[in-house]
Amino acid sequence: MSSNFWEILLVDDDEKFHQIVAESFDEIFINDKKVKMLHARNAQEAKKILQQYSDIAIAFIDIAMHTPDAGLDLVNYIRQTLYNSSMRIVIINSDDSPVPASDIIAHYDINDYKDSRCIKSQRLFTTIRTAIKQYQQFKDLKDKRDEIYKKMTTNEITSLPNRMKLSENLDTIGGKSLILINIDDFSLINNHNGFEFGDEVLKSFAKFLIEKYSRYAEVYHLEADKFALLCLQSDTSHTQEESISIIKEDIYKHEFNVKDVKFHLTATLGAVLDERGNIIQKAEFALKEARLYGKNNAKKYSDDLQIVRTIHSNSIWTGRIREAIAHNNILAYFQPIQNAKNGKIEKYETLVRLKYENEIYSPFHFLDAALYSGQMFEIFKVMLSGACQKAQTTASVLSINISEYDLKHPKFLQTIHKTIQSYDISSQQIVFEILENNSISRDKNIQNTLNILHQDGFNLAIDDFGADCSNFAQLNNLPINFIKIDGQFIKNIIEDKNSQIVTKTILDYAHQKGIPVVAEFVCSKEIYEYVKEIGVDFLQGYYISEPKPELI
Repeated sequence: MSSNFWEILLVDDDEKFHQIVAESFDEIFINDKKVKMLHARNAQEAKKILQQYSDIAIAFIDIAMHTPDAGLDLVNYIRQTLYNSSMRIVIINSDDSPVPASDIIAHYDINDYKDSRCIKSQRLFTTIRTAIKQYQQFKDLKDKRDEIYKKMTTNEITSLPNRMKLSENLDTIGGKSLILINIDDFSLINNHNGFEFGDEVLKSFAKFLIEKYSRYAEVYHLEADKFALLCLQSDTSHTQEESISIIKEDIYKHEFNVKDVKFHLTATLGAVLDERGNIIQKAEFALKEARLYGKNNAKKYSDDLQIVRTIHSNSIWTGRIREAIAHNNILAYFQPIQNAKNGKIEKYETLVRLKYENEIYSPFHFLDAALYSGQMFEIFKVMLSGACQKAQTTASVLSINISEYDLKHPKFLQTIHKTIQSYDISSQQIVFEILENNSISRDKNIQNTLNILHQDGFNLAIDDFGADCSNFAQLNNLPINFIKIDGQFIKNIIEDKNSQIVTKTILDYAHQKGIPVVAEFVCSKEIYEYVKEIGVDFLQGYYISEPKPELI
């Protein structure tokens, strides 16, 4: 908005009219600002003036000038070609106009319609003052809206456009190339040097990207330690695939200097090259795939990425799981567990199966999808009911797998107690096998829940002991009744010396603690005889029996 004048455009082919208006507003002030009249005798002159002045508050436009509807064409030019919605437009009627006043008001984006006699009278001052007030209010609102929009589309640390702005700019026709850049181990910078230093690192990284690549790409700061380059044109000296590797190497070689601290960074990159639709999502798939191979890696999106195949599979199985739950096609199967000393079947593990189109599927096919879609607890409830139902018909103990997702569910304990009561069985008949991981070992709430289960008479077992996150400290922290050695050690135990050492170490420690040990994946006579000989207490695997819908 001009600080010195209210700019008002008068478009009319009557020269006397221009003189009258100019004399009327000479040295006139409105809201402490002078009025500056801009004069055009036809639409073409008006368009030139509109290109020169961007802050015209009011345009008085005669309908009929060199052609009967020239004024109305100029209205459409202002609103539809220049996209100027703030200017107040007042139409001056003419006896030569072919369009009735009612049609003009109804179909053209104008703010007022005045008779030429009104314009030539003292009432013109009132018209202008009212229009200027409206214009000022409109501009204030627009400026406020623009300010809010800028905040919404700008990263507050680096002042670069953010994810919202990138999404907006991607919403155009044609193939796009986008490179996501994720700084490796940025959380360590924040933790070691503080968030203020971390923010300065982000600013320095943003400056590096702008100086290095803004000739070829728009630079965005999406969030935290993730940046993006939206390619505008190719570096003709390299292919797009080569450019991705060059960017990664440029980052690796660059020495950053923040507050006199010199250091190097690495980054993981995910790229989409000449793709259409879901560009950001595809680039993030590529970035996730690159992370699978470690830090300082880069990956280009393709439909054959492992993570894309996984997501596609999860999407398919998510619907099948939902349908199976609704139609009672989540099934409980039972695999017997044999006492190694007397050869009797004393326990069963309850294992989930899914029936789809008359085929029975193991959890290998759908468990990841269940985790992905948040349907694990629904599956747990079906397994619990299936185990309790079978417990009514046998003296054997039945075990059920529980994950951290089940343990964290707000209705976990309530569901267990309600189900046990409804089947009227003893809690001593149920073992909960904990699918052990880091979160369980650290989470005090989970440990508290497991202690409550133990106090209520349920037995607890650690499943897959010795794999990944398992550690012997768990035997001190949790009230464990059984240990199940991870099957990867048992199935290779005949040939693999390391598997033998791990298994014997677990056995020795568990027995010193007075905890019985179950060996899974007993799939041959040789393995069966070997684990019995070294002192395993219980045996489970296909050599004894595969899982079946009924107890044996």
